[in-house]
Amino acid sequence: MAKRLGRRRLGTAIVLAIAALSIPASGQSQASRIPRLPDGKPNLTGLWQALGTAYWDIRDHIAQPGPFFQLGAAGAIPGGQGIVEGGEIPYQPAAAAKQKDNFQNRLKLDPEVK
Repeated sequence: MAKRLGRRRLGTAIVLAIAALSIPASGQSQASRIPRLPDGKPNLTGLWQALGTAYWDIRDHIAQPGPFFQLGAAGAIPGGQGIVEGGEIPYQPAAAAKQKDNFQNRLKLDPEVK
């Protein structure tokens, strides 16, 4: 009986310790910890990072060589399964043409490559 009571007290102490650690300190709110841009809006930079092959294309796609054959596989696009249900995005004709143009000129348009 004493062991059971001791375990129950230990369990209660652990639960209370976890609860105490999860409560923010007085005077601090969760909203105040969100990084802000100079205009006061929340800074969501990096929040939408793609960690799979969706980084290259969110639709199903085949492997493609990189922009410079001299680099070998560096810069190549690996084939991958898309994240779009049905495999195609219902672009309007003008938007589909713009997407194709952006892909063809990606090295000129990408600010990280310039």
